[in-house]
Amino acid sequence: MRLAELCSQAVDYAKNGNPVNIDNLPKPLIRFKPDWHKAEVTGAHELDYYVSDRALGYLFRNVNLHDPKELVEGFSTGHSEETAPLEDAITRAVEPLIRCTLDSMHNNDKYSSDKAYADDGHAEQLHAQYVREMRFICVTHTLVDTPDVRLTEEEVVLGTILANCTQSRWRSNRSYRMKQHTKDLVARIRSQIIQCEGPPTKEKLRAALPRAWAVWCWAQHHRDDREYIESFALLVLGTMLDSLRCHGKVPETRSTRMKKIEG
Repeated sequence: MRLAELCSQAVDYAKNGNPVNIDNLPKPLIRFKPDWHKAEVTGAHELDYYVSDRALGYLFRNVNLHDPKELVEGFSTGHSEETAPLEDAITRAVEPLIRCTLDSMHNNDKYSSDKAYADDGHAEQLHAQYVREMRFICVTHTLVDTPDVRLTEEEVVLGTILANCTQSRWRSNRSYRMKQHTKDLVARIRSQIIQCEGPPTKEKLRAALPRAWAVWCWAQHHRDDREYIESFALLVLGTMLDSLRCHGKVPETRSTRMKKIEG
């Protein structure tokens, strides 16, 4: 009866302006909640709820949410054979273009990968900043507001949340905010590699190639012992390809051509 009275007062708050004093709410008889009160997402704490024998409990348990982390039948999850640093397919494809461009930028002096890897700590500082922001993104934009539930690196890169949820609007709002946060993070890291504020000019992108290549080499040497290193390397790869595109070593994409036409 007391809860019903407080509920009625809360509903009438918009009319009479009398707020509900939540400090004096009645204490629950048991600390466990019925299972129908559990959030309709994967990852909820099972031990905080009991099985309700009421109609709401039967209705709730009739909805089955599949865990996205479960293995898919017939899909191989094995990792490919380990390759040495700077021996992966991407590096082998772009390294000749980068070597040629860097040699011309340094008056035909040989610019080796070892020289690029001998960075002054700039790459490590960038990665440390990136990891701090990624940890915050993975904790903040989950569907369940508990500290032990986090988004995966793959979810942030793809801009989606894989956890099952019956509330599509809740998921879309969280995904939108996550993508906006990630977009700002990528822009900040790119600006520090290119060393410019705001949209980079073609000259700034040209000059950023040695720094981008050095950060890429550092990331490849630490791909097994650093957190969020895969997405960090993808970010650096995009900056490196943009720089090569300004040097004329990589053809323009359709989206780049459309931006020039529209601009």
